[in-house]
Amino acid sequence: MSFLADIGILSTIVDKLLQYNDRYKVRVNDAITSISKAWSYTYNYLRNENGEYVANQQLSDLWNDAASKTRLIDRELARQLSNKSRFWIHPDMPRQQRILLLTEVTDELERLNKKFE
Repeated sequence: MSFLADIGILSTIVDKLLQYNDRYKVRVNDAITSISKAWSYTYNYLRNENGEYVANQQLSDLWNDAASKTRLIDRELARQLSNKSRFWIHPDMPRQQRILLLTEVTDELERLNKKFE
């Protein structure tokens, strides 16, 4: 009887771990989706505005959403995305921290995509 109880407990633990793994994948997917959206909007904005950096609330909100959805996956990347959000509120303000380039964001997206492999 004890053996069956142990198997039952082990089965419960495995089920919880699988649920955790599924929730983690959902979080990673949400982060990838929000970062990709912010990247795309920023790229289109810069292309259509001839690369001019002018305050843009929509871009700030998109990068802030990306930072929020990335926070539980990668705190450092979330901090950098948050800096990008602040940049789009005041692009002319002097910065102490370097802002990620769009090419670097693409590299981070590739790194996050590897979490699904």
